[in-house]
Amino acid sequence: MPDTSGRPMGSFARLLREPIVHFLFIGALLFLAHRLIAGDPRVVVVGAGLKADVERRFRDDMGRAPTEAELTAALDAWKRDEALYREALREGLDQQDATVRTVLADKLRARAAQQMAAREPTDAELDAWLASNRSRYETPLRYNFEIVAFPKSDPDAETQRSKYRVALADGADPRTLGRPIVGGNLTRDNLAAKFGPAVSESIGSSPLATWQALETADSLLLVRVNRVEGGLPSREAIRPTLAADWVAARKKQAADDFVESVLARYRFEEKP
Repeated sequence: MPDTSGRPMGSFARLLREPIVHFLFIGALLFLAHRLIAGDPRVVVVGAGLKADVERRFRDDMGRAPTEAELTAALDAWKRDEALYREALREGLDQQDATVRTVLADKLRARAAQQMAAREPTDAELDAWLASNRSRYETPLRYNFEIVAFPKSDPDAETQRSKYRVALADGADPRTLGRPIVGGNLTRDNLAAKFGPAVSESIGSSPLATWQALETADSLLLVRVNRVEGGLPSREAIRPTLAADWVAARKKQAADDFVESVLARYRFEEKP
């Protein structure tokens, strides 16, 4: 329809009536509003708090305060990393990246663990922890022993062992009685493999510092157990380790509980 005012309708006026122009105009307004509210994403504010954090991390890593030059270098490094990080986000490099996905998931787990209230375990809690996790702290018993053998192939083996035992009972030093003494520090399984199950069982139940008469298939023996090592330590003997493990277990449980609570908020749908 012609313009009755006598002024020809220009192409610019017709363009303004196009819906696409309205859409672009609204988009520009929204972009401008976002810039005014959130600021330019490529403008990075380096405030006093950030500088203090960079200095603190330098102290934690190096064990001392940074020099002015070192602090400047650390801030420059932070700026480079921050710019690269933001640019990577702009380019969507964080999307579908397994490494980034894992790092962020681990950071959430770590935060959940760190938010757990720190406290020292009670004696009762440590006792319960030790009882339920004894395999982590218990080691096989090891028997430190001395043994004198009298081969059964010698007809006088029994007589010689009896004389030897009497001399020991009278206080003789076994090293002066003319028989080789073999020492060892073995577990029950090692003893069974070397001397047989019967000897292993007997050594395991022998009183300390007492010569006992035992025998294998081919020898008569005199055996003395000097000390027994290993087993389950007392709570007090390993208290620092127990406390650290107990705290670590509580943190892990806190992280696991957090993961389960997050998982409960999501629904996963399987599609063919």
